[in-house]
Amino acid sequence: MDLSINEGTLVVTGGPGDSPSTAIVNKKTPRGLSAAGAELMLLEKWFGKRGTDWTLNRQELQQRDNRTYDVYQVVLSDGTTRGLYFDVTEWLSRLG
Repeated sequence: MDLSINEGTLVVTGGPGDSPSTAIVNKKTPRGLSAAGAELMLLEKWFGKRGTDWTLNRQELQQRDNRTYDVYQVVLSDGTTRGLYFDVTEWLSRLG
């Protein structure tokens, strides 16, 4: 999926992000946008406006099998809870 915004294009691959094995992988972020910023942008694209359509219940980094995941738990306006996994291993290695 590619999302074009003013400062460039956000490129993500992977699956639906409902588990580590289907994690969303951030391949490219627009200039000046952090991985977390890109993840929040995707959450708004998928779920709507934060604070109205969904709220962030929890966000944490998890290590599994030599991979690093940014894990979000969001609560949708209908009360449904969703967990999403973003594999940030490659993104973090580019910072190094």
